[in-house]
Amino acid sequence: MWENIDKDIHYSGVFNILGEEISGELIYNKKKGTILINVIKNIRDVSPLGRSYANINSITGKMNTGAVVSLFHNRCVKNHTQAFHTQQLNFVADYMIWSNSNTIDKKHNKMTCVLKNALRWSGLTMLDTSDHSVIKLKYNKNDNVYHWFNSKVSFSTNLNCGLFAFPIEEETKIVEHLVVEIEAEEEQDVSYFISVRNKIISLISFAIRDNVNIEEQYLQNYEDTYEIAENVTECYKDYLITSDSHLSTHRNNVWEYNFTLEKILPEKDIRDELLKLEPIFNLYLSLFKYRDMPAEMVFLNIVQALETFHARFFYDDNKEKYVTSVLDRFGNYSNFSDIEKLLLCDTQKDENCKYIILVSRLNDLLIGQYDGLFYEYYGIDSQFAQTVADTRHYYTHYGKSKEKKALKGDKLLDAIFVLTVLLEYNVCLVLGIDIRETITHRLSSHEAWKQFEKESNKK
Repeated sequence: MWENIDKDIHYSGVFNILGEEISGELIYNKKKGTILINVIKNIRDVSPLGRSYANINSITGKMNTGAVVSLFHNRCVKNHTQAFHTQQLNFVADYMIWSNSNTIDKKHNKMTCVLKNALRWSGLTMLDTSDHSVIKLKYNKNDNVYHWFNSKVSFSTNLNCGLFAFPIEEETKIVEHLVVEIEAEEEQDVSYFISVRNKIISLISFAIRDNVNIEEQYLQNYEDTYEIAENVTECYKDYLITSDSHLSTHRNNVWEYNFTLEKILPEKDIRDELLKLEPIFNLYLSLFKYRDMPAEMVFLNIVQALETFHARFFYDDNKEKYVTSVLDRFGNYSNFSDIEKLLLCDTQKDENCKYIILVSRLNDLLIGQYDGLFYEYYGIDSQFAQTVADTRHYYTHYGKSKEKKALKGDKLLDAIFVLTVLLEYNVCLVLGIDIRETITHRLSSHEAWKQFEKESNKK
């Protein structure tokens, strides 16, 4: 709808605000995700101070173009009275729907989202170069349909190909994007579709370790149709615009992904996992949404993500169950005393301690199935988890006693890398995806690079 994403687009019209019809303009900036209503009302015949406004759940607007705009979750950010004659109001909306009619109370059957930066992850199309004289697209013939949150979620592609346009242009642009369709079993509010959409986009962003942008999205109600030919009808498209900003991407390669679409088994319902992972994804994805975030904040987010991940997926976040599990798993090992120091330190065994401490959680994730994948960080460096905990305490609570133990500079960045990989590995496991081979390669490459830098610094 908007080609220049970093430009304020202005639309004039009349807005119904708490029953009042007020002329004004709608301002939208796609890159920033700004949805702003600016209206000026005459108050000379009402009150010299004007009317008080706060949050308004819904506002409708009839644009001069004829389109009807429904705006939701509006916050009054400016209320200025000038010379006791006019009152200027600014409202910021969370999202809006462009349609041919008022959609405030309307429910829908389906949401369609066109995503950018997710096509390669889907693996749905690729170039077929088997015949070098002809280059053509090769399509994945799998159904790619998943049943999550009482909806049918399907993945397909949308090809915008100027080659078949008339007249033939001197320069032709071909664009293909991944399309996600969320089809509910029953009519649903807009908030339902946005919630499911957010979980799917977070899942893809985690998988590709990068941002995913929405190019276009619209909602449809199967009863709201129009006739395009005799006995042929089509559903109206209610275009949804949200306040999500258009985020930059670094166009990473497939081999940098945590996993691709084909790794998600259609028969596996990951609804419960996605619900639990929502805050974890938000913490993890802050690494990509805010590229200039200081290393200390990145570190704190990753540690918090690991802590809440362990609490949500292990032992019902119950200390007694955790202790019992440790004894059951390792009690008969000849080196149990060494394992006990990692998983059941004195603080953890203290009866006055009623929760699982951070050091225990980290070591529990590092040890995992005791297969040695992260052995470097609990076997060779048995103090790694304790150092991470001390660093977290230092950056959150400060204190001279922790400062000497806290990681800084390159050592902090190294810890961030290890903790990020640890989180990615464990999240994939709960999704039913084993990326052990990838993790092994990344850890060994990281250690090899550290050793190379160490030797270079000696010269």
